[in-house]
Amino acid sequence: MGIRYSTQRNLLPGMVQQAKALHGKAVEVGVLDGEHAWLAGIHEYGCTITAKNGKYLTIPCNPQAAKASARSFPDLFVLTLDDGSRWLVRNQGKDRLEFMYQLVQSVQIPERSFLRAGFDACHEAVMQQVERALKNVLTAGNAEDVLRMCGKQLASQIKAYARDLKNPPKEKITIAASGGGKTNPLFQTGEMINGITYRIRSVAE
Repeated sequence: MGIRYSTQRNLLPGMVQQAKALHGKAVEVGVLDGEHAWLAGIHEYGCTITAKNGKYLTIPCNPQAAKASARSFPDLFVLTLDDGSRWLVRNQGKDRLEFMYQLVQSVQIPERSFLRAGFDACHEAVMQQVERALKNVLTAGNAEDVLRMCGKQLASQIKAYARDLKNPPKEKITIAASGGGKTNPLFQTGEMINGITYRIRSVAE
């Protein structure tokens, strides 16, 4: 006994076309452009910063110092403590000193991966959403909608991961310079984390 069938609507050509539209495309997520891209790289991989134009780096240790360079305060002088640490301070009267900057020859910024680690923490859940959306897009819709959804979801999840990051912790001197506010080691103004975004690009064959 034969089986009869009829095609009500042939979706295969459209599926092939949408699949071709995805071929050679990639979603790139990160702090991709602008002044915060280099800062993101420093936090992501860590680095050592050494003094170049002088013998010491000046590390601000209070909010007023954080807003200006040491040259902005003509009344500063060097104070060396018993532990050998050197500081730029100024008199506040009645045997009181205000500590403005610590003098160091180099600073070690620890690795605080938030892009790679954030991706590792969320990519499986995001890809499950992408797979579900892909089934619909192949039959109806724009293939690049899936790529945009993937980019938006990854960027959003990585931002959340970065905002929750606690280790390695922010140095005490950095917290003091910011007025004792945010302790998240990546958060100062929020601009770097808010700069996490995505772009769709073509991949060379």
